[in-house]
Amino acid sequence: MQPGEQLLLNHVRPRPDARLTDFAGDSYAGLVRAGEDLLRQSAGLLYVHGRQGSGRSHFLLALCAEAESAGLRSVLVPLAALDGASAGILDGLETSDLLALDDIQVIAGCREWEEALFHCFNRCRAAGVRLVFAADAVPAGLGLVLPDLMSRLGLAPCWAMRLPDDQSREQLIQAAAHRRGWVLEADVLRYLVVRAPREPGALQACLERLDQLSLRAARRLTIPFVRECLERPEPDRGVAP
Repeated sequence: MQPGEQLLLNHVRPRPDARLTDFAGDSYAGLVRAGEDLLRQSAGLLYVHGRQGSGRSHFLLALCAEAESAGLRSVLVPLAALDGASAGILDGLETSDLLALDDIQVIAGCREWEEALFHCFNRCRAAGVRLVFAADAVPAGLGLVLPDLMSRLGLAPCWAMRLPDDQSREQLIQAAAHRRGWVLEADVLRYLVVRAPREPGALQACLERLDQLSLRAARRLTIPFVRECLERPEPDRGVAP
């Protein structure tokens, strides 16, 4: 194991339940096909962008999970979670089959990190590694100071993560319910489509919380129970230092 990978183990907490099927419906059909095509190729690039909560981080987790299921070795680098880490964490990651780098925007303006990512990009391309990037803006809108890095990122097909329409939200909820073994009555499904958070990231977190609360209470998902759960405040997790 390379030093960078060993350090990443202290930061990355993968979610094995993340799957590309989480991105159901027409709103995500093109993006899902792009992800599936990337995994079938021996090498390739993909760049997704969207505001916080758009689901871009969940998409990277899902893509890594699908890669592992296909027998590929994946590494996810959550740059926003590596506060204080050295840019050397990107060394040696070209030994993976899929490398996903999330929150590229956090390194914008730091020449050391930008140069490290530039060299990581070149090593991975030479080794035939599949590369996936996620950020809150397109490469030209990140404010990068290294033109060569911006041009490299600009080589990747770029996909925007937008809010899903109601039909896609319904299919997303149904996919999550099927994976968790839920039996959702039509009225409960419609209630969730209307009342659950609209942003994919928050919606996935909401469904996960519903799953935990229903298991803890040994109750099935009815409208009164779902309403109670949605209105219940999130537990106070404290303020990060």
